[in-house]
Amino acid sequence: MDRFLADRRVRYVAVGGFSSAVYYALFAALYLTTRHHLHYLALPVLANLGCAIATYPLQRRWVFVSKGPVLSGFLKFYVICLWAMLFTYAGLPLLVELAGVPVLVAQAVLIVTAPLVNYQLSKSWAFRR
Repeated sequence: MDRFLADRRVRYVAVGGFSSAVYYALFAALYLTTRHHLHYLALPVLANLGCAIATYPLQRRWVFVSKGPVLSGFLKFYVICLWAMLFTYAGLPLLVELAGVPVLVAQAVLIVTAPLVNYQLSKSWAFRR
């Protein structure tokens, strides 16, 4: 098991799964409680920030084992999170408005695809040694 967890890609996938669950739970809770008052495109900002705050420590200490400055590391990490949010802003209206996919299903589809790009950005930029 130690050998398995020694692979950073395995740790990234584990934390990515947790991150996706946190983001989706925040997004779904916000959507279900505010859908009559807020447009669904207002919610990714809140869910994205909450998810970044919750998962940065795991990415920093467990996945990439970074010893660099915390604040500048978080800001770099959040830039990557902003990419995911922009991806959501592009994909949600396409899936919801054009394809007629329900909001929560569309968000789930987008969550599955974003980590593929995020890993490369995290590895080569945010947590570069």
